[in-house]
Amino acid sequence: MMLSHCQHLLLLLIVPISLVPKASCAEQFDIRRDPQLYVLDQLRSNDIVFLGTTHRRQPILKFLSDLIPALHEAEVTHLGLEVCSNQQHKIDGFLQTGRGLEGIGLHFQIECPEYRNIFNTIRRVDRTKRPAVVALDLPKSMYQGDTNRDKWMATSIAKVFHRNPNAKMLVVVGNFHVLKKIEWQDTVANPHGFVRSYLNELAPHRRMFSIGQCIDETPNVCDFTREFRSVQGPVPVDCDRRFAGWNIGMMATVAAKPIEIWELLDGLIVY
Repeated sequence: MMLSHCQHLLLLLIVPISLVPKASCAEQFDIRRDPQLYVLDQLRSNDIVFLGTTHRRQPILKFLSDLIPALHEAEVTHLGLEVCSNQQHKIDGFLQTGRGLEGIGLHFQIECPEYRNIFNTIRRVDRTKRPAVVALDLPKSMYQGDTNRDKWMATSIAKVFHRNPNAKMLVVVGNFHVLKKIEWQDTVANPHGFVRSYLNELAPHRRMFSIGQCIDETPNVCDFTREFRSVQGPVPVDCDRRFAGWNIGMMATVAAKPIEIWELLDGLIVY
């Protein structure tokens, strides 16, 4: 079939355009490249920032270690950790003397040299800039009682603000503890809230911001991992309606009803 001169010109215009690769989904978003600045910005404008973790992941622990010396820039007064509250005196003793680090009892889920080294990182911060460390969690001896861990941790945080109304706090706990909201499936026998939801009742006037951290998730169940894994370094994003319908891997095995990401979290750091 013979092509006219005009048809040849049209093909020259169409073919190169069709060969241009589509931009990745990540490139469609205004990505803030520095997750540390993202967390510090939220601390400046909120009373409490929750930073969720997946336990014993080296990139997350390194991020936390790098963040701690900068907390004074956002005037953070307290750092809450997922450590049983009956370990508070041991933490205080180590920070004062540099002795007794191995004696601090940690949950087996978080126990690792990198987590324990966080206390060394805190101790190296100048005393005038160092946040007070608060062991938030329920003592193991009380696990069979009426109070669940999340409610206990929320109460521990509320006590800080009762004693010091001008406090500013970074709370570092597992991802599920920082969720804003969840609707359990009807089959769940003992549904309960999370630290953030209990704190909404205990300290309703406090400005709070929940940041999750997404790492080592399977791309076929986590849209954030699939779309942002090509970006070098951790990616901080606000959880808003741009991500309507997106799934997050941490919820894949949870017996919860479908929920939008902005109902779960305010922000997310994707590794």
